Amino acid sequence: MLGGAVVIAVGAAFLLPPLGVPNASAYLFIALGTAFAFAYLWGSRQYVYLVPAAVLFGVGAGFLIPSWFTLPAEIAGVIFLAAIACAFGAVTLIVPERKWPLVPAIGLGVVTAVGAVARVAIVPSAILVPVALILVGAYLLVEPTH
Repeated sequence: MLGGAVVIAVGAAFLLPPLGVPNASAYLFIALGTAFAFAYLWGSRQYVYLVPAAVLFGVGAGFLIPSWFTLPAEIAGVIFLAAIACAFGAVTLIVPERKWPLVPAIGLGVVTAVGAVARVAIVPSAILVPVALILVGAYLLVEPTH
């Protein structure tokens, strides 16, 4: 189920640039997050799908929200980090017996708060996105699928 959902999500996201959708590449993250959420909700409710669903949604939202408003780069960076922190927090709300997502949520929350007060992008998205995707990929390799 996940394979089909991912292929559909990628195909749908690739339709957006030719249609002239602004910031279309950010919707790829939303589409992939939707594929993992679909696999979690309508599949076997495997926790291993919930984490990438949330992180991919967080990354997509982190890119899209600032593009919907005219925001300075340092505020866009804060919103980006806050969106990912909220995504990790949402995982714990959905499955409260799993507390580990609170660690990155709190860490990102602190970095977000410092960035908001200092009005500086502490962790550039150019570094955070690839690192986050690599870590989520590694998580998918080690988390049991049943």
